Amino acid sequence: MDHRRGLVISPTYGLHDSADSKNLDISSIKGNIDQDVKRICLDVFRFSVSAPGHSYGAEIGERLKLIEMNIWGEGKSSFAETVVEITVEKDMCNVFDILHGACAAYIVDPCSVSSLVVLGTKLGFDGGGFSQSMNLIWHHPVRRGTKLRVVSTSVSAKGRVRTVRCELWDNDTLCVSAVHSTVNPGLKYGKRVIGKL
Repeated sequence: MDHRRGLVISPTYGLHDSADSKNLDISSIKGNIDQDVKRICLDVFRFSVSAPGHSYGAEIGERLKLIEMNIWGEGKSSFAETVVEITVEKDMCNVFDILHGACAAYIVDPCSVSSLVVLGTKLGFDGGGFSQSMNLIWHHPVRRGTKLRVVSTSVSAKGRVRTVRCELWDNDTLCVSAVHSTVNPGLKYGKRVIGKL
């Protein structure tokens, strides 16, 4: 990604003008990374969620609130952690007013990738990618009205296959844990790859 000229350049997300990112309110986002990196990462997060009517799940995705971004360690041994909040509403639940499994998987997707985007933006690589595999384990039901805290931690970002651990918490109760692997195909024959694996 090249943020020196106000552009986000990524084989995964394409090229888009991030001039609007300068107007993004990041004042409520905590963490130990600088403000410019927070703005860029929030812009990529919003871009990947899209807008209602343009992308699957965007009505839920736009309610995801990125509240913290951190990078721990130095150089190749560093890892990123992001925290996102969302309140479980009726359109996210099954007939029993419990968070639907498919909705949990949807939440894991952009939230987990956010930690790779943070790490990549800070270290100078494209943290985006396409889902390769996602393994979710449900530990505890999440009732409608619950305010979830989604904690994502990059595990491995070496090469094209990246792995993230993601956990959905209700206060001190672990509700869902996941491991999400993504692939960043880069450029192939000078063209951007646009399909999922």
